[in-house]
Amino acid sequence: MEISPEQKAQMEAQKAQCIHCKLISGEQPGAKTVYSDSKVVSMIDIYPAVKGHLAYMLTEHYPMPAYIPGDEFIHMFALISPLAKAIKKGMVRTGFNVFVAVGGVAGQMSPHFLVHLLPREKGDGFSTFEFRGKGDRMAKEQTTMLSNNLPIMMKNHFGRHPASWHSGSGVAAAHLDDISGDVVYQDEKVLVVAPTLCENKAHLIVYSKEEKSNVENLSQDSCAHFWFAASFASTAIFEGLGCHATNMVLKSGVSDDNPSGRLALHVFGRWQDDGFKINWQAEQTQDNLDPVQKQIKDEMWAVKFDLSSKSGSKGSSGVKAASSIGTVKIGSKKKGSLGKKKKSGGSLSDLASRIAPKNPSDEIHRAIEKMRE
Repeated sequence: MEISPEQKAQMEAQKAQCIHCKLISGEQPGAKTVYSDSKVVSMIDIYPAVKGHLAYMLTEHYPMPAYIPGDEFIHMFALISPLAKAIKKGMVRTGFNVFVAVGGVAGQMSPHFLVHLLPREKGDGFSTFEFRGKGDRMAKEQTTMLSNNLPIMMKNHFGRHPASWHSGSGVAAAHLDDISGDVVYQDEKVLVVAPTLCENKAHLIVYSKEEKSNVENLSQDSCAHFWFAASFASTAIFEGLGCHATNMVLKSGVSDDNPSGRLALHVFGRWQDDGFKINWQAEQTQDNLDPVQKQIKDEMWAVKFDLSSKSGSKGSSGVKAASSIGTVKIGSKKKGSLGKKKKSGGSLSDLASRIAPKNPSDEIHRAIEKMRE
């Protein structure tokens, strides 16, 4: 996103008052840092949802993901994979969550964008992310809109950040055969689906085609792409469906609210007073956090940003030709098709090649206008 002089001035004013910026700079003492490098820092959260809860953020002040430059976004989210490995090892845990709130309605409490890293295990008493598919399927016109917009956004993303591995929709992964819903996007590494039973009225799920269960098994490059897909899905929901905010919740490994251990990144649209309970009641801990800090920090020696590193990436097994975008049970024959193009309008790839928006928001606005023609 291009930042205007007025927006930049507002961000500088925010930064001057930001408690997280002061903790990072040392102006405010007391930060229990477990990892930092030239771009990111992670510290113990003093309002923990679970033991070992970390706040993870860029050292530079950005109020939301749309303002983050691409190289810094890649750096931040590529490191989720090795950070998860180190945190789980330090805390001796079987599961891992990442919680993201974009906008006050979604629970964003700080003007300094950050994400929450939660080591998980069975019996930890935290069940906020127990998703049971309590809602209906998203309306056809909504999934049609998303299945047109998201591929355009991802095509333009690959134009800005070329990937040698990308050439199309890739292949289907055997470990995703039991997934059903409306497929809105896929490539060689990810599959994005609107589930048959949604948790709220705007719900997409991003799956990895390379890894079934644990985010730490993804390479850093794959982890960054996993989060890029989710971030664009979040923007597509926000702009295309007119919601007020968005949440993203990563579920990885085994915990009480993820007994299957399946790796999935849920993206939710949020509206004021929507009744969707996804935030926990935060209370400042009175526990001594020094032992927890040491447990985690002792495992951070191996964490280093390196997109060339392929360690931990398992890849897909039992692959087959991927289904085209539509309503499918993954791995089965296609039951129907969403977003069929008018002959006069050309193909989706033709549409994407004709536009070159400057940012994701522009991409969606242009796509929506095309849908309305």
